[in-house]
Amino acid sequence: MRRKPTLAGDDETQAIRFAWGIAFIATLTIAAILSLAGSARALTLPAGSALDPTSAAPWADEEDEEEAAASEDEEFEFEDCEDDGECEEGEEEGGKAPDECLLTGAEATVLALPSQDRVRLQLRYTTSSPTAVAVEYGLHGGKGSLFLGAEKKRFGRHGTLRLSEDMTEAEMAKVMAARNFTLKLRVPAAPRYCQPFFDRQLDVKRATPSGLSWLQSE
Repeated sequence: MRRKPTLAGDDETQAIRFAWGIAFIATLTIAAILSLAGSARALTLPAGSALDPTSAAPWADEEDEEEAAASEDEEFEFEDCEDDGECEEGEEEGGKAPDECLLTGAEATVLALPSQDRVRLQLRYTTSSPTAVAVEYGLHGGKGSLFLGAEKKRFGRHGTLRLSEDMTEAEMAKVMAARNFTLKLRVPAAPRYCQPFFDRQLDVKRATPSGLSWLQSE
């Protein structure tokens, strides 16, 4: 005698089928997500790729080295004269500059004042047009070299720049033993070919009532 299916049995069967269907769909969904993730990793740019924005350009290091070298070239360097002829030659190169160089004339004097432990730079200048000028100077001598100072000023059409530096006792001893002074002028707005006109050698040493002075060669 066949038993008549009951309503409770039908409900249980449908519930089992529904749960199986949900599990199957969940499995398919997880597989699809994993497949998409693998595809995304495959499309990721390799490290160091030319299109990778985080990778450095192959010439970046070279550019940095060139900029560092240019910066080093701009630092103050002493030009020690082996003989009087070399200093005179440098002075001739630093004659009157053409108008396009902006700084057309510069005549410098350094004064040493031992009673005050002070060094004073006096620079008379002329320009074809007012411009910014960077000034650096230092000395060479029997007791070694010494960097004395740097300033950036705006020069008018003509005038006199005066800079003073206080010295320690040891520094003042170097100043009094100095053989010559090197003055470097930088005019950022001037063409680069103007630079030889700006450097000065002060190698004429004279006694003064208050100490010593160094002048440019005639």
